[in-house]
Amino acid sequence: MSIQPKTVREQVTNQIRDDLLSGRFEAGSMLREIELASRFGVSRGPVRDAFIQLSHEGYLAYYANRGVMVRHPPNPEDRKFITAIRQDIETHVVMKGASQVTEESLKVVEVALDRLKAACDAGKATVIALRDVEFHESVLVACGGDDMLGAWRQLCSRMLLTYTRHENYAQTYREHFEIFTPLADNDAKSTVAAIRANIR
Repeated sequence: MSIQPKTVREQVTNQIRDDLLSGRFEAGSMLREIELASRFGVSRGPVRDAFIQLSHEGYLAYYANRGVMVRHPPNPEDRKFITAIRQDIETHVVMKGASQVTEESLKVVEVALDRLKAACDAGKATVIALRDVEFHESVLVACGGDDMLGAWRQLCSRMLLTYTRHENYAQTYREHFEIFTPLADNDAKSTVAAIRANIR
């Protein structure tokens, strides 16, 4: 599987997303196109495109006549509710589609798992968070849940703003390996149980 070089827009988007996850930008602060364009050495176009993308993903919010604001992480009560909805989406998709996972789509999930392991070995929390979501997204796609991705990504972005489960990187990887193993056997019930144990 060849990796295509990232466009300037993708590079800027990825860097701003990393900054948001690492806490470089304070919740509620306004981001300025011109400042970030100067920092990255690019025109304002890629920064504007990044703002649009990250707003769609749920990290930023547009306000008329004010600009783009960093969204606040959910409070504990809302986070519990968001977690429950995310669990429901993933388990619903897996129960419907685990029996139809193809060898090709399973390979994509396996690659995502390997990328998560590499992130856990490196120990960089922001990358682990992104690889975690990448893995779960690959599971949804493998099980035919493409129509659910938009809503699901919004939920994940809210959870990532308070992603703190990195005390034990080996455990993080192991939980995802335990999702992959039954999925590879088309065992929907065991995959669902592993997902529920992981998303909390």
